[in-house]
Amino acid sequence: MTATEGFSRHGDHSYVATFADSEKEVLLNLCEQIIELLAERQDHGHEDPLAAMVGITSHDSPPEDEVLHRLLPNAYADQVDASEFRRYTESTLRQKKQAHAISMRIHLKSSDDGTIDLDHDNANAWLGGINDIRLALGVRLKVENNSHEELELLSPDDPLRGVYAVYTWLGWLQETLLSALIDDADEDEESQLGSS
Repeated sequence: MTATEGFSRHGDHSYVATFADSEKEVLLNLCEQIIELLAERQDHGHEDPLAAMVGITSHDSPPEDEVLHRLLPNAYADQVDASEFRRYTESTLRQKKQAHAISMRIHLKSSDDGTIDLDHDNANAWLGGINDIRLALGVRLKVENNSHEELELLSPDDPLRGVYAVYTWLGWLQETLLSALIDDADEDEESQLGSS
């Protein structure tokens, strides 16, 4: 899964990577799964139009799906505080995470040659989207219980071996994008210091 060179800076505030067709397909598939997973829970608990407009829901318990629970965790250890916070924030958080995955999907779908060119805002959306995909894959891999050394030793015929390969590739891809963003920020800071 490492046919690309990852993301690199391309001019000011532009970040470019070129993906092989197989890599695009993997990313598209994962984005679409995240988009579907984050689809809103039906909220029939209230008929308050103002609450619906500002994103307050009647949902105050965490999602039952373990991947969704990882993407939308409780914000507080105290159950009462966590429930109240979830009512006010879950809808917005779902939409934000879904928007990141949709941004990735749009860029991948609109790239005929596999080249993705991101501005600063889209680069940050990709960072968020890649992170969410990795969190979802991490649940499947049970990374909280299995060390990276244990996962490296998965047998070639273990179905999780491919999942782990994608998980590590996405970590590397995320790192290259983050490095490109940091390089850009450092250069901006140096130019501001030089001009003062």
